[in-house]
Amino acid sequence: MRNEEENKIICIIPARDEEESIELALTGLIKNSGLNISDFLIVNNASKDNTLTIVKRMGVKVLDCTEIGYGNACIVALNWIQKSISKPQYILFCDADGSDDPKDIKNLIQTIIKTNANLVIGSRSLGKAETGSLSSIQIFGNALTCLLIKIFFRKHYTDMGPLRIIQYDSLLRLDMKDKTWGWNIEMHVKALQKQMQVIEIPVDYRKRIAGVSKISGTLFMSLRVGTKILFTFFKLLIFGK
Repeated sequence: MRNEEENKIICIIPARDEEESIELALTGLIKNSGLNISDFLIVNNASKDNTLTIVKRMGVKVLDCTEIGYGNACIVALNWIQKSISKPQYILFCDADGSDDPKDIKNLIQTIIKTNANLVIGSRSLGKAETGSLSSIQIFGNALTCLLIKIFFRKHYTDMGPLRIIQYDSLLRLDMKDKTWGWNIEMHVKALQKQMQVIEIPVDYRKRIAGVSKISGTLFMSLRVGTKILFTFFKLLIFGK
């Protein structure tokens, strides 16, 4: 699939301390996603290893974000895009650890173009998740947040997965604020609050290529992330922003 100008896509990939996985992950994405190398925008999220050096060596566009946090990295990327001359039509979000199947990106792109949906989310629950790719806490947290959304917003989500594509204008309307782990749930909820069309499609999910997950690597981090996600949900529910 060629990334035509009228369907220009930028794939934002936050990366923190991913020197063991980033080269293989990016190589797979560039070869098998249907996107060009120029469509990828990596954000080095305060890495203490050689992540930045590796990405630069590969010739992929990379920005530096000195503040830790997934949301912080995404905001840095969006600020850069807003200052650029050529604006994309779609923004794709993907992880840097090789857990996302590049072939699923083609399906995400085809779905959002065909349906003209505002947001298309890759659901690991509807697809196939490799054994061990999701911790029991992640599975429980996903189920809980999806249940809360169904109760309060009457929308049946199946996953809070990171692989997703959104129309650029729609993303600007969401006015995303979260700086850490509440980014995905903020996008889910705000899209519903603004009555956007949201579609889920099945995607496959694999174990990370190497290293330890920043979210599920320890019980402490898993609980911390889960608390932040719930806090973000109820903040949006009560205050709407």
